[in-house]
Amino acid sequence: MKTLKTPANPVPKKVDGRGGARKGAGRPLGCTIANGAKMPAASSEKMALLALWKAEVGRQFPALVAAQLASAQGVTHMQARDDQGRWQTVTDPKVMLERLNAGEQCYRLTAVAPNSAMMTSVMDRMFGSPKASMELEVTHTPSDLSDEDLEEGLALLLEKLRGPK
Repeated sequence: MKTLKTPANPVPKKVDGRGGARKGAGRPLGCTIANGAKMPAASSEKMALLALWKAEVGRQFPALVAAQLASAQGVTHMQARDDQGRWQTVTDPKVMLERLNAGEQCYRLTAVAPNSAMMTSVMDRMFGSPKASMELEVTHTPSDLSDEDLEEGLALLLEKLRGPK
């Protein structure tokens, strides 16, 4: 096997002004926004607008949460006949229960359907998104299987866990 040797004095590269770092280009070393460098106008404007947005959302946060929950629940009314036989909207839960237990004719009317996407969003924010489930077939208990069968089953399980390629 032959080894190649480089010459003792390699030929210097020709400097033609193309490529590489340029002298004086870029921000000076050690200069950051934290120690006084000027921030681009677009970035500072965006940061100011974001701060205003966060402050406004913070002020209205309880109302926004209530609106999300109301959207998730929808709007439902109960209509029942009063003593004179006229249909009345019933909003008091105790009166609703009395009318239902008495066996009187009543209707549940939905003015705004519950928003299932909003409910999913609320639940995911509260508890985190659920992990995907996977179907597994268990045909034997591990104590009934030989070592070869266990290795084969483990290999199949690992393939399922990797998912499609």
